[in-house]
Amino acid sequence: FSRSLRHTRFGFKSRGLGDVYKRQEQGIIHRDIKPENIMLTPQGEVKVADFGLARVITDGKQTDLTQVGITMGTPLYMSPEQAQLGGQDIDTRTDVYSLGVVLYQLLTGTTPFDKERLDRSGLDEIKRIIQEEEPPRPSTRLSTAGTALETIAEHHNCDLQTLTKELAGELDWIVMKCLEKDRTRRYESASELTKDIGRYLDDEPVEACPPSTLYRLQKFARRNKVVLGTGVAVSAALVIGMAVSLWQANVAREAGRVADQQRQQAEETYQRARRAVDTYLTKISEDQ
Repeated sequence: FSRSLRHTRFGFKSRGLGDVYKRQEQGIIHRDIKPENIMLTPQGEVKVADFGLARVITDGKQTDLTQVGITMGTPLYMSPEQAQLGGQDIDTRTDVYSLGVVLYQLLTGTTPFDKERLDRSGLDEIKRIIQEEEPPRPSTRLSTAGTALETIAEHHNCDLQTLTKELAGELDWIVMKCLEKDRTRRYESASELTKDIGRYLDDEPVEACPPSTLYRLQKFARRNKVVLGTGVAVSAALVIGMAVSLWQANVAREAGRVADQQRQQAEETYQRARRAVDTYLTKISEDQ
């Protein structure tokens, strides 16, 4: 980065991103966008190279330039749908995800998911991480960078305060919109991403925005299915237990009320019988 973050073109504006969306307009999905495949020509133009994993879409039909039915790509930059077995159901938003990872790396100096952790994990665990775990926002990642934070700020040619201030907010939103697990919430194409970066650079309102409370709750529920399932089961058991206890208490109270009525009726019957006997004995005594 030169000068400040706001006046930097991220190496994307009208250049790297432009090359990607031109390819997308031609029906080409790269499927392996990463820094190693973003090249700078002697003329200063940014180009995306290595289309060995690309998919071509013509007349609505998809043609793979590589073997189908297996997971292909670089895990650190791979979209959730690409991580699925075969990665058949992909479109331009797959490249948007990868571009978001590259942008994340440009801003923080690291990728959303830790490289060493992925290197230690098996294929199934890598897929699970990509498809299920939510990476921290760029500003959050910087807050845990420790001593590396000064190096990152120096790389961006700005002070720590400016760096953290610039990342928190719109840049966080733009990057995290690219990295959405649900691709319907991502930018539709590299062109849409470029436009939003342009809005940010020109101090205009960006399309990306922080997720709503409801959406965050839904994401939390998806991430914690087991815990929530257990909680629901326990809560249901408590509710059922309380309902049974209340029912039993009501039955007991009703039984007590009936018993009281029966005791009262028995007492009244006894008193009537006693009065009748007394009256009878009195009459016999008088007759004698």
